[in-house]
Amino acid sequence: MIAVVKPYEKMNLKQLKEAEDDFDEEDLKAVETYSIPMCTLVNTHLSLLAIKFPETKFVKAIAKSCIENYHDNCLPTIFVYKDGKIEGKLIGVVEFGGTAITVEGFVVSDLEWKLAEFGAIKTDLEENPRKGIKDMMMSSLRKASIDDN
Repeated sequence: MIAVVKPYEKMNLKQLKEAEDDFDEEDLKAVETYSIPMCTLVNTHLSLLAIKFPETKFVKAIAKSCIENYHDNCLPTIFVYKDGKIEGKLIGVVEFGGTAITVEGFVVSDLEWKLAEFGAIKTDLEENPRKGIKDMMMSSLRKASIDDN
């Protein structure tokens, strides 16, 4: 079975609601809203994850066509749903690694880990691929705090 990222970019909220019939209630869904170039990398990663995890339905939409007055500073955005309830959300560049959202700075495994934490996918990753980065950041913050005292 091949997973397909369905393009719903021309649909408004009402049309998206009607398209929900394409999904069973128990289906996992990762919905990405996009409209700015920064979202291209996240979209590429989600396309790869859709192939790797065909049991999860990945959907993309133009943000302003499905969420009225949605601000570009909230992009990229991913909403994760299960059984019709929101299980998690990633909103804004900071959630995706800040301005370091490049091929080198934010890799597919980073997004895979985040989606697995929300229960959207069952990953074979054994630990957070960014764990070492977070540990160094926390260490730097602790050191800065001690130096301030």
